[in-house]
Amino acid sequence: MRLLILFTAAFFMTACGTRQQGNFKMFVYVGSYTETDSQGIEIYCLDTQHGKLQYIATAADIKNPSYLQISSDGRHLYAVNELSDFRGTAQGTISAFSLDSRSGKLNPINQIPSYGGAPCYLQLSKNEQFVLANNYLGGTAISVAILPNGALGNPISVVHFKGSGAVKGRQEASHVHSINLNPQNTFALIADLGTDRLSVLRFDSTTGVLQFLPKAGINTAPGAGPRHVVFSEDGRFVYVANELNSTVSVFSFDPKSGAMRHLQSLRSVPDTFTGANYPADIHLSPDGRFLYLSNRGEESIAIFVVNRRDGLLKHIANQSTYGSWPRNFALNRSGDFLVVANQKSKNLVVFKRNAQSGLLRKMAIVKTMAAPACVQFAP
Repeated sequence: MRLLILFTAAFFMTACGTRQQGNFKMFVYVGSYTETDSQGIEIYCLDTQHGKLQYIATAADIKNPSYLQISSDGRHLYAVNELSDFRGTAQGTISAFSLDSRSGKLNPINQIPSYGGAPCYLQLSKNEQFVLANNYLGGTAISVAILPNGALGNPISVVHFKGSGAVKGRQEASHVHSINLNPQNTFALIADLGTDRLSVLRFDSTTGVLQFLPKAGINTAPGAGPRHVVFSEDGRFVYVANELNSTVSVFSFDPKSGAMRHLQSLRSVPDTFTGANYPADIHLSPDGRFLYLSNRGEESIAIFVVNRRDGLLKHIANQSTYGSWPRNFALNRSGDFLVVANQKSKNLVVFKRNAQSGLLRKMAIVKTMAAPACVQFAP
């Protein structure tokens, strides 16, 4: 794997990842689609005092790094390469990089096949000894060991999913869109957009083995198309962004058995909105009091208040994303800032978040070179 790092002069004049006179600056990494722009992972610096986002560099020659995850110590970054043809086989790849926390530079370690086409999501296990990933084409989820130097090993488990759904052209087969571990690190939840199914796998955090549990899991509404999910901090509730029917659903989750029960579903757009809309990403605020969901079509972030006792949601606002197709967004660790990646308009938008009201205030808009698909804050 060849990697080219391009640094602008601004990099050498910007102290990022440091605290200076009460102003904390942090690195922000942006994955992208590169079919037409020939770019890769873009690196930015967020100035938290002024809410400014400054472009630093591009780690180029990385094909379709559409989803990223950074280790908690900030030393490694992992990316899916959302491809459907790797060395003549119908699969994509997963890449590992070392990350210099002082300079922000990425250096390639290794790359492995994803054992399915169009890998679009990955997550590190809580002990950060394994990577879990999934493939949109072929309906597979895999677990991979992380070696001592941060490299990716051979797959430990490859789990296959089959089925179809009600929406023609979108649900002709299994399309696994995300895999998420519960906070207890004992179960992995699969969101299968193609089959309207949330499947539960037992996860062994010692060996990395994934075990399919046929009696666990739950169906969503027909034609819902579950895409991304997020667990509550205690693992008792699951929130699901449904791409095909513009809803967010709430489920209870038993941390001991993995059993699930549907509690609530709400529209992610106002009743007055009549256009096409496709929910994408979903996150909770660090304190668990607010839920955020991106709408592609209405071009907004839907904001909900969370009742942490029963898990239920109450809609409070939809905030414009000042761009087109908000595929992904991220909150920094403190929850003070939210950055949105607008894929079609090729821009990043920085919002300051009010921790008391949950509402968002626009701070900056930055144009990107490639179509942004994922935002990750460095620790």
